[in-house]
Amino acid sequence: NMVPNLTGYWKMISNDNFEEYLKALDVNIAIRKIATLLKPDKDIVHEGDHIIIKTLSTFKNYNMDFYVGQEFEEDLSGVDDRKCMTTITWEGDRLVCVQKGEIEGRGWTHWVEGDELHLELRAAGVVSKQVFKKT
Repeated sequence: NMVPNLTGYWKMISNDNFEEYLKALDVNIAIRKIATLLKPDKDIVHEGDHIIIKTLSTFKNYNMDFYVGQEFEEDLSGVDDRKCMTTITWEGDRLVCVQKGEIEGRGWTHWVEGDELHLELRAAGVVSKQVFKKT
């Protein structure tokens, strides 16, 4: 079962329920208002089990550099100022992230459909869905 290669530059085309997701993370209203206006790009380099996901916006950039299947401490100071123990694994052709910390059920799933990269963000029972198009 071949996993997709996520390498590429991806531009956001939709962002649903993102403010509710940020609320679930206790992000303050000022940052939520800015964040919901942004349309960040994803710049991904995917070589085997090593993946770097850069989330780029005019407000803030966030870099995630990890090896699939290896737990690491993720510093989310660019997001909600928490730390999580994070593990990312393939489930079929979906890249699934579990972020263990203060917020229950926190994590995300990435998958590709055609020239679109899908991202489902989860926290405390809230789900936000983002879609990006390959450029």
